[in-house]
Amino acid sequence: MATATSEDEKTMSALAELVEKCNRCGFCQAGCPTYKVTGLEWQVSRGRVALVRDILDGRVALLEEEIQEALGTCLRCGACSMVHCPAQVQTPEIVDKAIEELVRLKGQPWVQRVIFRNLLPNRGLLDAAGRVVWLGQITGAQAAAKGLGLTKVLGNDVHRAQDGLPRVPSKTARQILPTMMRSVPNRQYRVAYFIGCATNQLYPQVAEAMVRVLFANNTEVLVPEVVDCGKPPTVYGDFEAARNLARKNIDAMYGLDVDAIVTDCATCGSFIKEYGELLAEDPLYADKAKAVSAKMKDISEFLTGIQLNDQMGDVKSKITYHDPCHLVRFQKVSAQPRKLLKSIPGLEFKEMAEADMCCGGAGSFSLTHYDLSQQVLSRKMGNASRTSANYLATGCPACMMQLSAGVKRDGLEMQVIHTVQLLDRAYSAR
Repeated sequence: MATATSEDEKTMSALAELVEKCNRCGFCQAGCPTYKVTGLEWQVSRGRVALVRDILDGRVALLEEEIQEALGTCLRCGACSMVHCPAQVQTPEIVDKAIEELVRLKGQPWVQRVIFRNLLPNRGLLDAAGRVVWLGQITGAQAAAKGLGLTKVLGNDVHRAQDGLPRVPSKTARQILPTMMRSVPNRQYRVAYFIGCATNQLYPQVAEAMVRVLFANNTEVLVPEVVDCGKPPTVYGDFEAARNLARKNIDAMYGLDVDAIVTDCATCGSFIKEYGELLAEDPLYADKAKAVSAKMKDISEFLTGIQLNDQMGDVKSKITYHDPCHLVRFQKVSAQPRKLLKSIPGLEFKEMAEADMCCGGAGSFSLTHYDLSQQVLSRKMGNASRTSANYLATGCPACMMQLSAGVKRDGLEMQVIHTVQLLDRAYSAR
């Protein structure tokens, strides 16, 4: 077992302070997606915080299987603390810190470490990995491997979840965008476009739509050489890997002569806005991190903050919208995407019930907790289907992946689409 350091003691002290804010009222039950579908007390904020309190008081060991499961099944969506908790108990932060301590005590699987420390910081390796998946899909090797049960070596949840994964395109966004770049006559704005891993590898069409929409609004686009935003390692307790990724991105974006840094990924945007806090203790990067965080904007924030080009054609359809957790709660961006959608001529907007409830995607959650992820998704898809919408829009590639799997699973006549793609269609229809 690892020996505690002063940094570990600082982490545990901060954790204890966060935990003590919980008064056990139970209001968090009204917002927790996992509690809504299971009814289990240890799968709601109050229950998870109580378990962490027991750990801190020495009544239970952090390594016990039940504790690991309780922490691991938290979606970190923030619905408990940011919406329903009178004391604003930061459950996502509590869970993150507890898992970080678990990694210190137990270490992390070598596969995770390789992904976070070697793959994510190296775009060339990540692109190569994506190419391997693409080849496996087009040749049928992936389907054959699943049929033979070979993918079970990756875990039963991964084995079952792979049918819901989207097709990997033959080209990444970064391979496509250079052919689109051009000067912008009568330029009014200049932005740096942060392309997240999911957009780059899985949804290059979203990146193409982003650039066209920005061009339509007299905005010049730079595409800096960034890597993964750093959020994935934090979910699994590897904050040092997250800080290393953040430093690489800051090196790529700090000092750029731009009006804003924009992204189409709610998760990337949310985490980059936290770089200042993440690297607050780093004397070489603290000020740079704050500067980068201050320039970060979701694309819906940027577009609603300028004089939007309203020269659009009709898009005659009915649409509903799903709020990504990292957009609606962590960035407080909710009205902006709705304003953009409602500005499109011919588009009928239908608000769904529980639009801001987590879809159950939460990054890689379906790969580690497939059944629970599907239960949360079922509630979301039920609400979406009752709108009878043709389009289900959202602002996060991870949500797009989960919602598309739900549409396919339930046989719904509905297309999942990014908000910026609908704007692109409207501008193209002029």
